[in-house]
Amino acid sequence: MVEARIVVIGAGVAGLTTALELSKNPRYKITVAAKHMPGDSDIEYASPWAGANYLPVSRNGTAAAGWDRITWPELEQLAKSHPEAGVHFQNTLIYNRNKDAESVTGDWFAEILKPDPWFKDTLPNGIDYRVQFRLIPDKELPPGFDYGTNFTSVCINTALYLPWLTSQCLKVGVTFKRAILSHISEAAQIHHSGEPADLIVNCTGLAAGKLGGVEDKEMVPARAQIVLVRNDPGIMCSGSGTDEGDDECCYIMQRAAGMSNDRIFDPDES
Repeated sequence: MVEARIVVIGAGVAGLTTALELSKNPRYKITVAAKHMPGDSDIEYASPWAGANYLPVSRNGTAAAGWDRITWPELEQLAKSHPEAGVHFQNTLIYNRNKDAESVTGDWFAEILKPDPWFKDTLPNGIDYRVQFRLIPDKELPPGFDYGTNFTSVCINTALYLPWLTSQCLKVGVTFKRAILSHISEAAQIHHSGEPADLIVNCTGLAAGKLGGVEDKEMVPARAQIVLVRNDPGIMCSGSGTDEGDDECCYIMQRAAGMSNDRIFDPDES
């Protein structure tokens, strides 16, 4: 059996998940190389700050929608069988105002704001779940909203999920190395075997905009103002916009361990 040496650049959710999935092939010998590792706190390291949740904004028929479809069963299984991973089912409500349709956030969230989004057939609808996909009756809508949807999704506490992914990688032999790269080609020389890598997987996220040899100018940041509170909202919810500006919306996530994560989100802030 011929082995393949692989270097995954980046130790956020994308990098760790990529390494874990690749490790299922026993031929692959994997090194995760990153400037920041789980446990670090840095403005450059996005994953620890993520809410996070499963709310597809991908348009139907796109490659991204295909990725979202195959992602849900994995998250569902984690929520069912691995509570230590920090992934848990959440009663989810999406509230929409018609006046936000032409706004920046309305365009960004166009799919999840539909009364009949493509992902409604992907999310759980069996009797094992307390909330089936439904339109929210008018009498249940908060003031100022025109319609809404209600369904079961998941919230992911990345403070738990990142260490869990790391532990799963370590269990199957993935090696971790801290490294600061100025050019993607440098990754080929940092495989833990000491031999050149056969494959480099770029999971650097926002850093891909500056990494030499990549310099993806379409990679831009989004800004979120986060408030952590210790109450239990009992739901995860999002609104289509606010009256503060057409590029802002507010949403609430209840992380595992009983803390909610309230945000105002600006999807086009550099």
